[in-house]
Amino acid sequence: MEKLKEFDIQVYKLGNKQHEYEYSVDSAFFGEFEGALVESGDVKIKLLLDKRESLMELDLDFSGFVDLISDRSLEPFQYPIDISKKLLYKYGEEELELEEDVMVITKNTQVINVGHFIYETIALQIPLKRLHPDEIEEDEEHNEYVYIDDAEEEIEKEENIDPRWAALKNLKKGNKN
Repeated sequence: MEKLKEFDIQVYKLGNKQHEYEYSVDSAFFGEFEGALVESGDVKIKLLLDKRESLMELDLDFSGFVDLISDRSLEPFQYPIDISKKLLYKYGEEELELEEDVMVITKNTQVINVGHFIYETIALQIPLKRLHPDEIEEDEEHNEYVYIDDAEEEIEKEENIDPRWAALKNLKKGNKN
């Protein structure tokens, strides 16, 4: 967890104004997390911390990529990361997490660490089905993504369909018009 120390922000030293920070995360950062969804990549984070009397508002802008392996072809590819997130720290009686992006800290809190929030934000951008960009083609007619192999399988199925089912399918299509 030594790598995460660089994500410490000494809030007790900060005045009530805006403060800017820049971070860069790579394989060493991702290696700090057990069972990491992401093992490598290069993501730059610009953080703008607005400290006020009753709360701190953090605006984070992420840009870069993470290295993934396609679930289908096992080919490596770079998945782009380009998002903005907000994180609020409110002052209260005890430290707790109200929501995923709203934390409560005490007035005596001296340091906050944004490393876990950065990791979670990046990890939540990873799609459930990791497919290489070459395996996806956009279906412009339906304005949605169609997986190339799935489309080819569908055509094959239609060609090998039992003639009785084909007649029923044609009837169904006729009712739509």
